[in-house]
Amino acid sequence: MDENTNVTTTETTNDVVQTTPKAETSANADDKPTTHSENAEEQLQQKMVELAKLKRAFDKASSEAAEFKKKYNATLSEQERASQEKAEAEARRDERLAELERENSIHKFTESFLDLGYDKESAIAAATAQVDNDVETLFKLQKKIIDEKVLAKEQELIKDMPRAKSGAYASMTKDQILAIPDREERRRAMAENWDLFEN
Repeated sequence: MDENTNVTTTETTNDVVQTTPKAETSANADDKPTTHSENAEEQLQQKMVELAKLKRAFDKASSEAAEFKKKYNATLSEQERASQEKAEAEARRDERLAELERENSIHKFTESFLDLGYDKESAIAAATAQVDNDVETLFKLQKKIIDEKVLAKEQELIKDMPRAKSGAYASMTKDQILAIPDREERRRAMAENWDLFEN
C-alpha cells in the first residue's frame, strides 16, 4: 500500500455501523518519522481491535436473530396447530354435512319411489342407488318393479276379462251344464264355461 493513502475503519456501536477516516499512516500526530514495520504493526493491531468489535457485534446480532427466530417459530407452530385444528374441524363439519345431505336425498327419493308404487324395501334400495349414482342397480330394481306391475296387471285383466263363448254350450248356465246326463258331453260343456266353476 502507498503510505499516503487514507484508510477508513468501521466501528459498531449500538448496532449502528459508523465509518471514520483514519489519519495518514505516513506521519504521527507529532510528525515523527516511523518505520514501515511499526506502521504495519499498528495497522495490524487496529485491524485486530476492529475485528474483535465486529465479531462482538455479529455475535450479538446473531443471538438476537436466533432469539427472535425461536419466538417466531413458537408462535408459528401455535398458529399452525390452530390452523390444523381449524382445518380438522372444518373437515369433520363438511363430512357431517355431506352425510346429512345424502340421508336427506335418500329420504326424498324414497318418498318419490313409494309414490310410484315401489314397496318400502325396493324404494330405499332404489333411492340409495340413485344417490350413489349406481345406475346398474337402479335399472335392475326398476326392471323388477315394472315386471311385477305388468304381471299383476295382466293377471287382473285376465281375471276380469269375460271369456269369449262359442260353441254349442256357450249360452248355458251352471245348473244347465250339471243337468247334462252324458258325462263326456258335460265335461265339454264345463271346459267351455270353466269360469262358471271357479268358485
